[in-house]
Amino acid sequence: MFVKPLEIPKNLLKAEVLEKRTPLEHPALVKLIPYIKNLKSGYNGEKTISYYLGQIPTQRFYIFHDLRLPYEDAFFQLDFFLLSPQIIILLDGKNHSGKLIFEKNQMIQEYMDKRLIYENPISQANRHQLLLKYFLKKYKLPHIPIESLVVVSKSSTEVVISPGNREVEQKVYRASDVLGKMDQLYQQYSREWVDHKTLEKIKKLLLKKHTPLDINMLEKFEVANSDVITGAQCSKCLFIPMKYKRKNWICPFCGFVSQNVPIGDIKDYYLLGNPTFTNEGIRSFLHLPSSRATTYFLSTLNFPYTGTTKGRIYYPPKGFL
Repeated sequence: MFVKPLEIPKNLLKAEVLEKRTPLEHPALVKLIPYIKNLKSGYNGEKTISYYLGQIPTQRFYIFHDLRLPYEDAFFQLDFFLLSPQIIILLDGKNHSGKLIFEKNQMIQEYMDKRLIYENPISQANRHQLLLKYFLKKYKLPHIPIESLVVVSKSSTEVVISPGNREVEQKVYRASDVLGKMDQLYQQYSREWVDHKTLEKIKKLLLKKHTPLDINMLEKFEVANSDVITGAQCSKCLFIPMKYKRKNWICPFCGFVSQNVPIGDIKDYYLLGNPTFTNEGIRSFLHLPSSRATTYFLSTLNFPYTGTTKGRIYYPPKGFL
């Protein structure tokens, strides 16, 4: 069963909001747009893997997507973590296009007349396997065998393995073959190393120690707050900003009028790196005409807050982002 299911990466959402609200001539877009493309590719590949994992009998594994665990002064990130009393399986997804050539010490991608060289993903998978072993030992948890695999999620990708590279042959699989490999490993490791109580303890530890990577996109791509395009976005023509007048949102470009609360734009405000907002902050971002109009607007949101009327700080509701 999925304990931590697949979700759209928060950093992808942040990057997309920044792209939407960055002027077309801004130099940050040169790096931001390829960054978004890369995150989307990874997410799409993980969606494919998640689809196949969803076909595994639910009682066999606890399945975690995108775990980022601490060890010593650093973190290690796992695309998929499958936990059972018999075995732990780690999956590292690769959604590259073109041809992938697996050599002993590197992986080469050939695509559209380009040749890119990466670290051998087997080395990375083995490193994650070792770090997880250290992590579990740190918390005095019983030994469970660990296997790590690399999953090529794009069906059109050509996979070439250099002759004699037995480790790659044993550890690199296509997403469509994952179900069969999971069944093989589950049957191979028949001994149960932990009981249900210990399994629950490990599950809770993983969820507790998961530490998402929280990137400030404005800092990463050197976009000043003053450069960000503010205001509510028209749902019809996507123009920014709309104007607020007498409880209506009016698009000055196409004339569309809406009485709906611009929830998407409030999400944008949070995703741009603002964990909370005040009357003044959201008034400035949405171009509301006055403090009084903003107070009325905030009363319609029913967001959790702390503080008195003038000093209220508003927080995103649970599950809002």
